[in-house]
Amino acid sequence: MKNERLIDFISAIPALMHALFHDIDTAELDLPVNWTQRRVLIVIERLPGVTMTQISRMSGLEKGSFTAVADKLIAMGLVKRERDPSDRRKIILRLTREGDEVTRKLIQNAESHLERKLSRLDDSERRELMDAFAVLSRYAEKLKK
Repeated sequence: MKNERLIDFISAIPALMHALFHDIDTAELDLPVNWTQRRVLIVIERLPGVTMTQISRMSGLEKGSFTAVADKLIAMGLVKRERDPSDRRKIILRLTREGDEVTRKLIQNAESHLERKLSRLDDSERRELMDAFAVLSRYAEKLKK
């Protein structure tokens, strides 16, 4: 496989994410968070004990931009900052009780949206897409190491 083809495949991932989520409606949830904050809350919920550096990388934010997002979430009472007990130099973000409730609503909304979106696919296409996600996840883990 030539490198330029690989770039074509990789660029399909953000295009797929856009196709899946560009029309998600969260207005009915009446939540006090923007899209970037939502993404960060979901990363924190999915990966408990993850450090600020890891969250910033996973959410695609530069360290300075991410710090501002984290500070805002903390000020809103949705997230708390803790020292990593195994390495006091590292900072871990955890959801507060309110942050957990907000994130749970976001995830439920996203799951309902995806169910509606994926209902446009037949069973075979849906299975193929889920298999592709599983393969991508497996390789993402392998390439992180």
